[in-house]
Amino acid sequence: MTTEGSAQGVQESLKEVMRGFPQGVTVVTTKANGRLWGITVSSFTTVSLVPPIVLVSLMKNNYFSDAFASATGFAVNFLADNQKSISDRFAGRTPLVDRFKGLPHHSDGDAFPVVEGVVGFLQCQKWREYDGGDHILLLGEVLKAKRLNHKAPLVYYMQQYTTVVPPQRSASSEDVLW
Repeated sequence: MTTEGSAQGVQESLKEVMRGFPQGVTVVTTKANGRLWGITVSSFTTVSLVPPIVLVSLMKNNYFSDAFASATGFAVNFLADNQKSISDRFAGRTPLVDRFKGLPHHSDGDAFPVVEGVVGFLQCQKWREYDGGDHILLLGEVLKAKRLNHKAPLVYYMQQYTTVVPPQRSASSEDVLW
């Protein structure tokens, strides 16, 4: 049995608290070592607007960490609520060696892969990389940000996929017809 103040107790409590915090689901992609790489990530946030910086947290010592560490940048793909299978694919829940095989995606020039049907994406140049305990913290300067549609986002909450319902927009003076 662990005590609440022990390292293991704190880790378990942290996991329990974070399960109750809804997080958007993204697939972060890159090109490195002559191939495409991608991984499902929920540890993502905006850091700064000037300059435009975002942070992605990736588990260390996995198959992908070296590829992302050696890449010059990455794309953040914001998944739509109908893209659970894509999240599972890039989370390694489906046994695919090449996670892009048969998946519609595109890259413009030197841009990093964008998955078809996502709500939007960010193209980022690696800005900094930091040690984050058992994770690598990648900071990227956003070079391009584009919303592609108004689909509901895929959200992870209480260890399940879900989504959010957009709030009702209140009528503004511009919406009122005279």
